[in-house]
Amino acid sequence: MSLIETFIVILIIIFIGYFSKRINLLEVNNVDTLNKIVINIAMPCLVFSSLYTTNTSLFPKLGMLPITNLIVCGIIAALTYGILSLKKIDTKKKWSIVLVATMANTGFFGYPLCLGVFGNEGLIRAIFYDVGTTILFILFNFLFIFIFGGKLKSVLKTIVTFPLLWAVVLGLLFNIFNIQIGTVATNVLDYLKVVTVPLIMLSLGLSIDFRGIKKSLNWAAFTSVFKLIVAPIVAVFVLKLLGVSGFEFQIGVIEATMPPAMLALALAINYDLDVHIASDCIFVDMIVSLIILPIVMSIV
Repeated sequence: MSLIETFIVILIIIFIGYFSKRINLLEVNNVDTLNKIVINIAMPCLVFSSLYTTNTSLFPKLGMLPITNLIVCGIIAALTYGILSLKKIDTKKKWSIVLVATMANTGFFGYPLCLGVFGNEGLIRAIFYDVGTTILFILFNFLFIFIFGGKLKSVLKTIVTFPLLWAVVLGLLFNIFNIQIGTVATNVLDYLKVVTVPLIMLSLGLSIDFRGIKKSLNWAAFTSVFKLIVAPIVAVFVLKLLGVSGFEFQIGVIEATMPPAMLALALAINYDLDVHIASDCIFVDMIVSLIILPIVMSIV
């Protein structure tokens, strides 16, 4: 599909989710169930299948994408943390804003967009970039244990049982060592992975809530600037510095422009940060990204 067609399709499915909530066909409570299906079943199947079937000769080039992600996020985190520290705001509010400005929605939003515009070749590169987000999620968990306290055992359990992490590890291992999974397993994966994109979009639609956003608009503008403008600019320099070019460069910049990750909200909830600011900024930034992303994609 063309860029415009892809955005139209995505927006329509998001609207179906939102409209279904408005007419009580679906409920906000269904978001949690949909997200669990996507994160624990559908998306791991999509990731495993894509990594399992990727040409291993591409791994050296594709391996630069998660590295790029981590470097870009590290720079954005340092910049936003430094600026917010000067303002002397509450620690939990500060880290909520840093999370939103740093972590990109490279999976929930990046997968459908890259798949729709660039097909499977775009999707596999988006998945490799998203590996960096998974690593970042783990690093933030350990950082917040150090800052806010918490049970290391509980965090380790969350990480070890994180399905997406295992999908990445097993997908790469099965591919590298040429481990055959058979026709039945392949068909099961094919059936499950096709529901990933529509469920993601429906879940986003159900999550939309226009109430209470006004009081967070200033912080949403702050995170929008760093997440949607500064991050892709930083990504361009990082990718060039790492010698990444061609299709990988294009996907790297696009993925760096994605709106904030839902995992940022999950971390804010888990560590009792400012959940309201995090959720409001994520929602506003997602709307703004619908304007910024087409511009960036037309340039790169």
